[in-house]
Amino acid sequence: MKPLPLAVFRSLAILVTLSAVVAAAPSNAPTPTQPVIKVVPSPEQTDYLKDRRLLVGPGINQPKPYPGYEGFVGWAAIARTKTAALIVTFSSGYWHASPPTEPESPTAEFAETFKKLAGVDISTIHAPRGGRAEIMRSEDDGLTWSSPEVMIDTPWDDRSPSAVGLSDGSLVASLFTYDWKAARTAIIRSFDDGKTWEQTPHYPEVPFKYSATDGPPLELPDKSLLLAVYGGDDRTNHQPEQNAILQSHDRGATWQCIGTIKAPYELSESSVARLRDGRLILITRPEGAVAWSNDGGHTWTEPVRLPVRMADPWLLTLRDGTLLCVHLSYNKTKRGLRAIASRDGGKTWLAAGPDYGFPIDASVYGYSRGIELPDGSIMVVYQGTGGHKWDDARHMSIYALRFRVRKGGRGIDVLPAPGSPAAGTMGQ
Repeated sequence: MKPLPLAVFRSLAILVTLSAVVAAAPSNAPTPTQPVIKVVPSPEQTDYLKDRRLLVGPGINQPKPYPGYEGFVGWAAIARTKTAALIVTFSSGYWHASPPTEPESPTAEFAETFKKLAGVDISTIHAPRGGRAEIMRSEDDGLTWSSPEVMIDTPWDDRSPSAVGLSDGSLVASLFTYDWKAARTAIIRSFDDGKTWEQTPHYPEVPFKYSATDGPPLELPDKSLLLAVYGGDDRTNHQPEQNAILQSHDRGATWQCIGTIKAPYELSESSVARLRDGRLILITRPEGAVAWSNDGGHTWTEPVRLPVRMADPWLLTLRDGTLLCVHLSYNKTKRGLRAIASRDGGKTWLAAGPDYGFPIDASVYGYSRGIELPDGSIMVVYQGTGGHKWDDARHMSIYALRFRVRKGGRGIDVLPAPGSPAAGTMGQ
């Protein structure tokens, strides 16, 4: 399903577009580069049907029932721990956004939008604590998975949990909480290889009244962490969401805002990566706008738009230096989960078409995260639909798939996920 404009519901996690002041790049920021797309023709493929693995879905590895759970699972991410275990984190609830319906009633604005999209009256939903964050674990490289367990359940909707394993063995996860009035960026940590997590979130101070993040945090060579957040100040004047860069020097316990990125258009669902030469690059929804930093995230170039419009873009610098961007495509005829790649730090991007990426799974809504495995392939987890329609929300699925970026970034090859039909075993 087409994602709603201006992140109305994933950022209905913010349910509004938020304000910002347009600003030019600081004088000491690097000069922005206008990225270009180089087309490497790549046919559409259907290998995902046999190569993907259903991790969570109707009748398969469902979260434990709780008041407010109606089948929605999504906003998934994957991480590897220091012991080489894989963890998949995701949100569960009753709908695309699952804020608590009690003790206060949802706003009229939320109720109206919910009824329009889902076709159900929000007053029929009993969700006293909203949605929650779930976690599942594999000790055999993704062949078998544990049943989902509660990662954290705050009194609000717990959205987009995304973790990173740090070099010291601890794990730090970002998420955001949503109560149908506003969203708030949150951090939780694990010190036992991801088996248990802090249940009282750390809430970083951000330069917005409302903020969200899709994470995960990024560990730098000096062991500090960076996190891109997006948000704003005003729910009523429809100003575009903007970005801030947070940094932590104590494994995620405390955070400081070290930089902001602004533009006269929306900058949401941001992702940041470190290039092999030490520079940072950030990309955002919906314009595919990119910005670079030469000084660790303090100052940034003015964002410049890619010809590829996208939702939920995330960046990953591979071990060979290739920069990968996986995203949900806005192209009406080339939908689904797709990827573009760069070998020069984001100045030139290789893609299947002038405004769409190489297909990973063209049949789905997308919203994904991935990691590079020891063999150089990428394991990605993603969701089947957006869960806007009530029937979709009640029958959501999370998939896993592998793919490999071709030499020079000139396309991708889809590979079987462990336990997929193509892999020859369906271990659960």
